[in-house]
Amino acid sequence: MKFGNQYIIPFRGLKDGEHEFEFSFDKVFFDKHEVLEVRNGRIIASVILNKKPQLLTLTVSLRGFLEVQCDRCLDYFDLPVDFNNKLIVKFNENTEDCTDEIWIIHPSENELNLEHYFFECIGLSIPLQRVHSQYKDGKSGCNEDMLTIIKTHSSTDENEKEETDPRWNKLKIFLNENNLN
Repeated sequence: MKFGNQYIIPFRGLKDGEHEFEFSFDKVFFDKHEVLEVRNGRIIASVILNKKPQLLTLTVSLRGFLEVQCDRCLDYFDLPVDFNNKLIVKFNENTEDCTDEIWIIHPSENELNLEHYFFECIGLSIPLQRVHSQYKDGKSGCNEDMLTIIKTHSSTDENEKEETDPRWNKLKIFLNENNLN
């Protein structure tokens, strides 16, 4: 599926000063970028571009939600997104010194394609562990049936600890006597 120019800012014709842009991300974007493991969502990106003769400063703000799978109960839930970042764009013939926060583009460039940058920002806004939040009463938002199944299959009882094979104990004694550990 072709996206066209929907994540591009044509900065060359803009006057110096601040300019505001808004971009939206929905199921089409998340289907294209499956590696995010997002089934659906609705994100609005607000970009304030401050243009100067040899420098562009972008203040990026992402707000919305992502529909992700809970790591605990496997149900889908809406994960709120609130992400802010700055991007500095410099103009130079040598474009090899780019970093995540500073882009260096050739002076002949006329536009910024921010699709991959937005992809990275959305990816950074997803926590490593995605679980339902708790309700105000302290109860988990996870699927209760799944939590019951997990509880029945997990063992936290001290009495259920398996005894180690006594042969391992003899090996430990041997290792200690010979300073091999």
